[in-house]
Amino acid sequence: MSGSKPDILWAPHHVDRFVVCDSELSLYHIESAVSSELKAGSLRLSEETTATLLSINSDTPYMKCVAWYPKYDPECLLAVGQANGRVVLTSLGQDHNSKSKDLIGKEFVPKHARQCNTLAWNPLDSNWLAAGLDKHRADFSVLIWDISSKYAPETAVATEKVRLSAGDPEGGLVVTKPLYELGQNDACLSLCWLPRDQKLLLAGMHRNLAIFDLRNTSQKIFVNTKAVQGVTVDPYFHDRVASFYEGQVAIWDLRKFEKPVLTLTEQPKPLTKVAWCPTRTGLLATLTRDSNIIRLYDMQHTPTPIGDETEPTIIERSVQPCENYIASFAWHPTSQNRMVVVTPNRTMSDFTVFERISLAWSPVTSLMWACGRHLYECTEEGKASSLEKDIATKMRLRALSRYGLDTEQVWRNHLLAGNEDPQLKSLWYTLHYILCFTQYTEDMDQKLTGNKGPLVYAGIKSIVKSSLGTTENLRHSRSGSDRQADIIQYLSEERSLALQLCGWIKKGTDLDVEPFLNSLEQEGDWERAAAVALFNLDIRRAIQILNKGASSGKGDLNLNVVAMALSGYTDEKNSLWREMCSSLRLQLNNPYLCAMFAFLTSESGSYDGVLYENNVAVRDRVAFACKFLSDAQLNRFIEKLTNEMKDAGNLEGILLTGLTKDGVDLMESYVDRTGDVQTASYCMLQGSPSDVLKDERVQYWIENYRNLLDAWRFWHKRAEFDIHRSKLDPSSKPLAQVNV
Repeated sequence: MSGSKPDILWAPHHVDRFVVCDSELSLYHIESAVSSELKAGSLRLSEETTATLLSINSDTPYMKCVAWYPKYDPECLLAVGQANGRVVLTSLGQDHNSKSKDLIGKEFVPKHARQCNTLAWNPLDSNWLAAGLDKHRADFSVLIWDISSKYAPETAVATEKVRLSAGDPEGGLVVTKPLYELGQNDACLSLCWLPRDQKLLLAGMHRNLAIFDLRNTSQKIFVNTKAVQGVTVDPYFHDRVASFYEGQVAIWDLRKFEKPVLTLTEQPKPLTKVAWCPTRTGLLATLTRDSNIIRLYDMQHTPTPIGDETEPTIIERSVQPCENYIASFAWHPTSQNRMVVVTPNRTMSDFTVFERISLAWSPVTSLMWACGRHLYECTEEGKASSLEKDIATKMRLRALSRYGLDTEQVWRNHLLAGNEDPQLKSLWYTLHYILCFTQYTEDMDQKLTGNKGPLVYAGIKSIVKSSLGTTENLRHSRSGSDRQADIIQYLSEERSLALQLCGWIKKGTDLDVEPFLNSLEQEGDWERAAAVALFNLDIRRAIQILNKGASSGKGDLNLNVVAMALSGYTDEKNSLWREMCSSLRLQLNNPYLCAMFAFLTSESGSYDGVLYENNVAVRDRVAFACKFLSDAQLNRFIEKLTNEMKDAGNLEGILLTGLTKDGVDLMESYVDRTGDVQTASYCMLQGSPSDVLKDERVQYWIENYRNLLDAWRFWHKRAEFDIHRSKLDPSSKPLAQVNV
């Protein structure tokens, strides 16, 4: 290697040692960098590693190739091929046993001097060393030497056994008779033993790749090609071989040796080295002349050719271990994807090629990713609340609880969902009221011309529009107040239906809210119950509820204060009471208590403090509007609120849109925001009397939910859903039955 670029070799059995060879052999020890400061004589290879020079061997000039003895003992024995064709066994000064002493200095000399291009130790029979030489018309180019050759002194002849000159103090032997001679009148540029059989040798000859079988040296298998340099066998797939010529790499399958199974992209500059990664299946590294880039070709997914016309697909990428040109590189024998590179001026870098990370979601929301040989899994913590869980996890748990399938008491489905989402609670109560009042409204359906389903399916937005011109004005005073003030309320059959859908009153013409108040009291929702009582002009009942809540021990202690404030109500505009209540309202945190004082301090017909208190439930604000707003005001408010609900994808808005196209638009916004196709599917199935189920979006949600159930292997749950769907949507076609 004199005058050429340096090469680098890892020790086969010492993962912390490597040799750099050019005009001399330099043995280095690599170790982790304990601190940022370098030890004396150490070289920094990376942020984590340094190298220390252990020894130098300058006894073998004119090196052209080097091969490290593959066995553990002797551990630092190397074969050096020289420019005159000789192969010399040498050491790096680390061995002192007798076996090593017998071998060091031994030379293997061809009949005719010419350059030795390549060396290869047999991996099984480590006494065999193959050497590839330049062409000579009267000699062989592939010589296989037995390094353990012994000659008895009495039978030795001068051509077979000669003492070295006096310059060799150890007096080593010169061996001139090889064990095998192959490739007559040809040149050998590269060699490698085939791991599947210790008697097979693959050689890159001058114009062909040849497989020599040492059991019958008169025959060989060969294929004509220019790609004869750098032959190397994939350590994980022994029938796959790489070789190169100029800037092109050929990949061969020895079982189909007629032509390459793959030719890699040609590089603009000649290649200098190719090497398979010893720790990774199907990863080939290549280096071109005057380059600081190492190209990697990943062939792990296509280890064998499928057919004559099938080319394996590969993943190509490039890495840059350092800024300077790279003279050579060597994969680490055991550390995954790790290599050391050396530049022409012997600067070295320790470099790890990081794998691409592959991600995969499981249907049960576990995240798995692969990096190299490692698999990592990430799952949601079991202690997370349902509001913090991923929507897929929520839907899966809800499916297990039969969410959406309770058709007897539809409102209970929000309990099956965990009773933690107020929007779901509002939605299922709305659907419950729609189904309850379907029969009751049949005589009103004719008011919506062209409507194919019951009026309640059209939503409050359509219901209040149908009441234009039929509303009655009524003047009422607040019950329980010493000072009476007339407040205008509005009444119509449609407004009563809207109040029923809001849950304030039961079916029929009776406007009694007492059953609703009792249910709120049972749930401990004192503030809401008091507000609803007040909005129905019953101050005495509101005060009673607040006092009851304060004494229950579960309510807010401020309820007594609010009750006292209500008891002093006066309608005088400039009274001290109004002034104090306006101040108290700003200090209250509960939205219903704030809305109560906003109502009491508002002018008749101007109730923005109640209508736009966003933390008050939509159904309560809509019910309030139906009682106290004129037709024009009510339509403007409902229109504005509906648009807000649609834009936000707020399920409380289904009360306004009903199961109509507007409802599908709102649900689309909800699904876009949350991904909850489960709720969307069950909700829209309730709209079967109308055309909503024909909407492509609804069908898309339903099919996606069915696919989710299949992905979770919830076969019975999916069957239950299909049965539920066929009952609500008779037009849905049942799945074809397969007879097994």
